[in-house]
Amino acid sequence: MSINPIKLQGSWDEGYALDVHTISSTYKGEDMYGRPQFDNEYSEMGKLVYLFKNRNRYEKLDEIITLARPFIENWESLKTVTSVLPAPPTKSRIYQPAEEIAEAIAEVIGAFFIDDVLDKQVTIQAKDLSATEKSKLTGTISKKRNATKEHNVLIVDDLYESGSTLNDCVRVLRTDKNIMKIYVLTMTKNRTSR
Repeated sequence: MSINPIKLQGSWDEGYALDVHTISSTYKGEDMYGRPQFDNEYSEMGKLVYLFKNRNRYEKLDEIITLARPFIENWESLKTVTSVLPAPPTKSRIYQPAEEIAEAIAEVIGAFFIDDVLDKQVTIQAKDLSATEKSKLTGTISKKRNATKEHNVLIVDDLYESGSTLNDCVRVLRTDKNIMKIYVLTMTKNRTSR
């Protein structure tokens, strides 16, 4: 199994997606409710994330971390990270994929996992919006509390789509004088996002 890390551009200090989510997608028509259906070919990480997130296959978390571990352990900047934060969820689920992945990554790098700092105030998923609508999502993230000492932080998400959520997370965290460097890591990236 392998990954193909992709550098992510944004307001963070450094960021990566470990691979694209899908390699190809073929339109198959609509289901009985009029929703478009696609036949997707996933990257290895993309398939694991899809099963973990959309099919409630919790056991795939170990495989995601096993696949991500070599990159995580070799990313020099992460050696300075003291806190790992999950990107806040939009949708209620049995478990929150970004939180579970972030907690496992915190364990790998020996950092604190903190899930009560960032909150999302909107429940619309970016994948359901046009590019113009996505660009208007700024201001949907709030910070529940400030850091009590200086931290370099890593924000973890399962899937990078437009970058609006992560950029908004960074914008909010930069208002905290104790947050120094901010890094971003997503397991996968939409092929069409920049």
